[in-house]
Amino acid sequence: MSRSTPKHRASSQERIARILQATRLLLDQQGLADLSIYAIAEQAEIPPSSVYHFFPQTGDVLSALAQQVFAELDAVLHLPVAPPPVSWMALVAELEQRFQDYYQSNAAARELLLGAHELSAVRQADRLHDRQLGLRFRGCLEAFFQLPPLPQEVDIFTLAMQAADKLLAVDYQQHGQLTPVLCREATRMMTAYLGLYIPPLLTPADKELV
Repeated sequence: MSRSTPKHRASSQERIARILQATRLLLDQQGLADLSIYAIAEQAEIPPSSVYHFFPQTGDVLSALAQQVFAELDAVLHLPVAPPPVSWMALVAELEQRFQDYYQSNAAARELLLGAHELSAVRQADRLHDRQLGLRFRGCLEAFFQLPPLPQEVDIFTLAMQAADKLLAVDYQQHGQLTPVLCREATRMMTAYLGLYIPPLLTPADKELV
């Protein structure tokens, strides 16, 4: 009996992976409008009952896929920065460009996080993840620069990222894609907001304050 359990778990994880991959492919091809459990099952080449077993509703599949997207966005910030940035503004621009490049190459992520839908579970999870991403974003800056005292009552990094994402969402919903003009404006918006609290010149993180 104990020997059969790992096989069952492996089979379940394999099916979940197939379901999520099928959902991603469908979002790449047609967006959210025509997505259904039956369409996912057909794309994954498994019975609809297998999809329902793991995900009773389409929103449950999308919530699980969103968690994959969040992990991929986290990985964007973990990529090494080289050479060292000449300023914190340059670093912010590089990190925001990474996010924009990720969205440009991931239609499923655009649909889930930038698209016009009312999936409350995904929206709420996205807001929670924004806070974690804001902390990691701040950590990226602190790896290179000594930041000044910052407001305690608000997380300026999370707010800056959310503002930029909102502009990207408007762009995507209006044009069906991310345009170079509004991608640039999103970066400028983020940098300008952070510039209200961070001076242009910062001491490098490996040097002592004079």
